[in-house]
Amino acid sequence: MISLVTKADLDNLKYISDSIKNSTTWPQFVSEAQMLDVKSWLTDALLLEIIGQASTLPTTISAANQILLDGGTYIYLSKNYFFQGLKACIIYYAFARFTNRTAFNYTAAGIVLKDSDLSTPVSDKQLQRLETEARLTADAIKCEVITYLNRNYTLYPLWADKVCGCGSSCNDPRPFTVMGD
Repeated sequence: MISLVTKADLDNLKYISDSIKNSTTWPQFVSEAQMLDVKSWLTDALLLEIIGQASTLPTTISAANQILLDGGTYIYLSKNYFFQGLKACIIYYAFARFTNRTAFNYTAAGIVLKDSDLSTPVSDKQLQRLETEARLTADAIKCEVITYLNRNYTLYPLWADKVCGCGSSCNDPRPFTVMGD
């Protein structure tokens, strides 16, 4: 599957080191995010259209789909709005997956956790907190994308019935709350 975001796109929003492991595993997490986190609410048809356009050389992404991917400003009912775009949403879903699994190395001798005199692994609680934060951010961006699609459904004929049908609670102006210890 074509990844709609690259490691360079990730670098614009989040920092991870430029190791070989990070560079080679990132597309796996993007693919999982696209197929497991995004496809269910974006619809198969619209996601396949965008991936199909992105997979051609040179890319032939329509102007409407490019705005959907990159985000930006738009006017709705004489008011200006800004949304971050589908790429940012995919990045945060992929980053949540990456955060939860990147500390582990799958070797011929089994699964190992990187540890040395110079590094200390974070606790399970801290790791879960980082993953949850990334997933909540992705959910908030998802709401922006859904709102954009609902307001501009005439530009996106593959947007199924002009609603996401994903059980989303995007009408809440504060899509997530932060829980303390």
